Amino acid sequence: MSNIKYLTEKLNDSINELIDDYKSYLTNNENYFSRERKLPLKTMIEAILYMGSNAIKDELYDFFDFKNTPTTSAFVQQRKKINADAFRFLFNTFNNKTYTSKNNLYKGYRLLAVDGSTIPISHNPNDLDTYMHSNNRFGEPVKGANAFHLNAMYDLLSHLYIDVVIQGEAHKNENGAFIEMLMRYEGIRSIFIADRNYESLNSFVHVMKKNQKYLIRVKDIGSNGVLSSLPKQDNEEFDIDYEFIATKKQTKEVKAHKEIYKFMSTTSIFDHFEEGNPFYPVKIRIIRIKIGEDNYESIITNLDRNEFPTEDIKFLYGVRWGIETSFRELKYAVGLNAFHAKNREYIKQEIYAKLLFYNFSEKIIRKIKPKKTKNFRKYLYAVNSTRAFHIIRIHLKMKRGGKWPPDIESLIANEIEPIRPDRSDPRKVRKQAPVHFVYRFQ
Repeated sequence: MSNIKYLTEKLNDSINELIDDYKSYLTNNENYFSRERKLPLKTMIEAILYMGSNAIKDELYDFFDFKNTPTTSAFVQQRKKINADAFRFLFNTFNNKTYTSKNNLYKGYRLLAVDGSTIPISHNPNDLDTYMHSNNRFGEPVKGANAFHLNAMYDLLSHLYIDVVIQGEAHKNENGAFIEMLMRYEGIRSIFIADRNYESLNSFVHVMKKNQKYLIRVKDIGSNGVLSSLPKQDNEEFDIDYEFIATKKQTKEVKAHKEIYKFMSTTSIFDHFEEGNPFYPVKIRIIRIKIGEDNYESIITNLDRNEFPTEDIKFLYGVRWGIETSFRELKYAVGLNAFHAKNREYIKQEIYAKLLFYNFSEKIIRKIKPKKTKNFRKYLYAVNSTRAFHIIRIHLKMKRGGKWPPDIESLIANEIEPIRPDRSDPRKVRKQAPVHFVYRFQ
């Protein structure tokens, strides 16, 4: 069985599993979808899952192949009955049915990046969870904007989204979302990789208590971050172990020995103090690396130095950029920025649906070897993801209609683009053209 046929079957199995327990995923009335209708639950799930970036009416024409196409109103009335958790269930179920660690580990570890991305949504100042106030350069209030914040856990080697937490941008809490995803994670041993937004002693300890590893960039020495109490080092670059005692107790002993104690403000979150003991011993490894003239980056980890020397740490943090690339593909190639609704619950439906579609597609794309061209000696080539996403979406719609499409893998293998590492293109600055005015003479 081909890879795409296998994945299509697993997707269908996941949808059928949802249908078997559909009452758990309805908004309020357990009788919804109990009668045979033009838009049954399975049809609604597939229609939302396979949506592209066109207007909703165009998407419906495309999905139904211009045959008995329902009205936009009828479609909206039906999707109102479906809880967004239905698509979260599909996302998780498909991931569980298709995950394999084969060839997707680094020194026996799964590499999981954690990061967040802003997703603009329709304007509504009354939605206090998502509405962000804004001021102009004079400090005067101007029209704000609404957005969701997508917190994601992403497998850097298999190129798949593992878990997400959707928050309103106005009240986002990235560290809280990280801990929530970490607590849900039951997979194999992993290294959680994140940037400076995730600098939190609370998070570091949570990872260690899960018997997992972390690698997180933090504010540099001399800042007010975790490294604020680090004693002065002899070298600007270093790889050292640092032990201290975290506390929220401001005693004379704590004040006198800042090299031993790390004082945490009463407002900072730390879940690990035991009752009656306001002190918690912590051991971390700090790597400080020069990245440019007078520029350094500091990384905190609990990875063993013998197994992961400094060069490994540099490599692993560099790999983290893969989640940034995936966000770009998710938004612009898959269409996460093009929602077909203003209702917040409908938007969440589409977010989970797009994440599932992305994972389904990546599992296909990563198995395809680009066909060689006459320029193969000059460049390495990779599959054009944007074209691949489009082809796969057509495949799913055709298969649903009972048509088995042409050889999809071969079509995708032909859609390739060169990889040009370290390519730069100087900015083309045009001279300002003169402004001409047309005068009318009487």
